[in-house]
Amino acid sequence: CEFYKSYKGFIKEPLNDEEANFPIAYSMLIYKDYEQFIRLFRAVYRPQNYYCIHVDKKTDSNYKSNVEALARCFPNGRVFVAPISYDVQWATFTVLQPELDCMRELSKMRPLWKYFINLTGQEYPLRTNWELIQILKIFDGANNVEGTFKRSYLIGRTQQVSFNGSLMHSVIRMYHAQNHPPRGIIIWKGSVHVVLSRAFVDFALHHPISIALQNYLKDIFVPDEYFFSTLNNNPNFGVPGSYNDPVNNRFIARFKNWGYPPFAWPCKGKWVRQICNFGVGDLPLLASRDELFANKFDYEFEPLAYNCMEELLFNRT
Repeated sequence: CEFYKSYKGFIKEPLNDEEANFPIAYSMLIYKDYEQFIRLFRAVYRPQNYYCIHVDKKTDSNYKSNVEALARCFPNGRVFVAPISYDVQWATFTVLQPELDCMRELSKMRPLWKYFINLTGQEYPLRTNWELIQILKIFDGANNVEGTFKRSYLIGRTQQVSFNGSLMHSVIRMYHAQNHPPRGIIIWKGSVHVVLSRAFVDFALHHPISIALQNYLKDIFVPDEYFFSTLNNNPNFGVPGSYNDPVNNRFIARFKNWGYPPFAWPCKGKWVRQICNFGVGDLPLLASRDELFANKFDYEFEPLAYNCMEELLFNRT
């Protein structure tokens, strides 16, 4: 383990007292490209932080064994594999469930961490750990969650239907979302990528409002795009760190290039399912962004772009 961590260039000690005293908790949902995951993990790893790694049930046994072996190389149980592996399917509750499981496991960790950030394997940080801490201190308990009321007006409810002997999800109807949620919850839509205070995580795991919202979303189309945004934008329920100010709420948890306003920039890499996979030509744009992380990178597409991002982060660290 010690040879491997040294060979791979992992940072083994906190770089200063300020970082040592501000631990961050991460969930990492991965399913492919083990080497890309290692490089992302190395970029965000600090010994004072906590990491819950969910390995998709679809991955082969060797992949998961490698991740489990990696986790055992780090002391004090601060790096661990999520206890349940889900077959994550887009637009279903299986996208959100691993996040909730990781939040639950991370909430048990001591000493207490300050903020929770969720990642997938195809992302890379735009900020050093120290820079993240400066930003989170400015947040001062507030969350950074994308939210829009306009795009949540119609919501799709799904049910499982049988087709040729197998189960699949089918959208059966669209309806006005505000007419159906429990407990007077107003539905908001946003990104699954979030930066959450520890108090928000505790609320999300245990408060009856959150439990009711989770149950409501279990057969909703793309529930992960509603859960965090809805909680954060219903401050009347006393959700810690929440606010309802879409004008002044600058979403900086993630930079994505969707190719349509207001998320439209030239893509020098390649378009895959309507999102830009960054390439070498996108490096000037990435270096100028003020978000915390960038999504999305394909490890086998223009790997020099990934190498350059690593060099930039290393030099700034």
